[in-house]
Amino acid sequence: MPDGDHGDDQRRWRPSRAGILNVYQYQDEVLEFADGRLLLRGVNGSGKSTAMNMLLPFLLEADVRKIDAAGEQRGVLRSWMLSDHDDTQRTGYLWIEFERRQESGQSEYRTVGCGIRANRSTDRVATWWFSTDRRVRIDLRLTEADVPFSVDVLRSELGTRGQVFTSTAEYRAEVARRFFGGVDPGAYFRLLHQVRNPRVGDRIDTDLPRTLREALPPVPEDAVHDAAQPLEDLEDHRRNVTDLTRTAAALDTVVEVYTDYARRVLMTEVEAAGSAVDVARSAARRLDRDRTAAERARTAQAGTVRAVDELAAEERRATAERQGLVSLPEFTAHADLLRRRDELGGPDAQARGREADRDRAAERTRAAAERVAGARGQVESDLAGVAEALTAIATAARTAGAAGVVTRLPDPPALVTEPRHDEAGATVVDVPRDPDTDPTAELPAALTGAGDALRAHRTTVRGLRDRADAAEREGTAAGRAEAEAAD
Repeated sequence: MPDGDHGDDQRRWRPSRAGILNVYQYQDEVLEFADGRLLLRGVNGSGKSTAMNMLLPFLLEADVRKIDAAGEQRGVLRSWMLSDHDDTQRTGYLWIEFERRQESGQSEYRTVGCGIRANRSTDRVATWWFSTDRRVRIDLRLTEADVPFSVDVLRSELGTRGQVFTSTAEYRAEVARRFFGGVDPGAYFRLLHQVRNPRVGDRIDTDLPRTLREALPPVPEDAVHDAAQPLEDLEDHRRNVTDLTRTAAALDTVVEVYTDYARRVLMTEVEAAGSAVDVARSAARRLDRDRTAAERARTAQAGTVRAVDELAAEERRATAERQGLVSLPEFTAHADLLRRRDELGGPDAQARGREADRDRAAERTRAAAERVAGARGQVESDLAGVAEALTAIATAARTAGAAGVVTRLPDPPALVTEPRHDEAGATVVDVPRDPDTDPTAELPAALTGAGDALRAHRTTVRGLRDRADAAEREGTAAGRAEAEAAD
């Protein structure tokens, strides 16, 4: 039965197991209850009623005089113990186990029972009773080598977790305290005997109602007073009922109006709740995206931190290596080389200046060569003109001779020479002519001027070539010095 259903029944004591050990024709029998119920099936005379008489209500009432259903037989225990047996003395046990569920959900168990010892030499049957929270066959033994315990051995076996009673009054008090809340269950047992009596139908109209009334607990005085007081105030109650009826009708009207109002308010709230749910879902989606982005950022941050740590470690290693290199003599030698390179920077700059001078000289040389080439062409043109003039003069002389005309050319004037030096240091002699007395004076002068110009150009060309060679030599020397400085 589920715990949620009939919770009070679960917290009440219900029989869960019962046992008969070495009593009647049972050697060691255990009966299992299902939800507090037990069904025994068998043919007549198989011992069903006897088994029930052994257990309930005998084990709760502890009255050997009412052990049978009718409560009229005497000496039943002795008969059960010694009939159909040859033993002079015989010991047995009857026990029943109850279970209830605690509020924590754990099951609580309580076992009560009776020990019986009968002897053929006497009609008296000894009984003792016990109560314990231990469970027979689980954590409690009643036999040793198939021999049932005596009362002393049982008391030693139970120890502090149980009690053994030799007084039926003490045992009944224990049963009433454990299972009936301290109330005397005698009326219930009398009702049970009445119901189980085989002749219950003989006077059922008179005896059974009386027994049922007697079985009911007495009504408390407070309950009687509480029940009588409303009868005295019945008229007031009637008026109150009338007023309450009118109030209820008015309240029904109010409730109807309020219900309609509440319905509209509820619809408004439902719509607002729907909007809020949509907003919450959107926020949840944004939150998921933000969480994903945050996770990526954390991952990137972790990677960056690792990279920074690696770079820091690399920097520390490089710093340590640099410090180690600084302390080496090779580093000092390298510093000296750098200083020497700086010292050689001046000659290097001078070499570059000389190289620029050489480039400029080469440019001037090319320009002078172009001018010389132009002057040379002019001289060649002038020489060609002189040659044509001489040819014309010779032709004119031959023509005059053939005609018999004596033509005497005047003597050329004496040449007056004036030595001078050109740019190259060569001596140049100027021979002046008189153009008025010597008609050919202009020719030698032209020839002489052309020769002078040619010589001057040649001298200039030689000078420029010399300067270009000197600049080239200086550039070569500067390049060699720079190479040596680099080495």
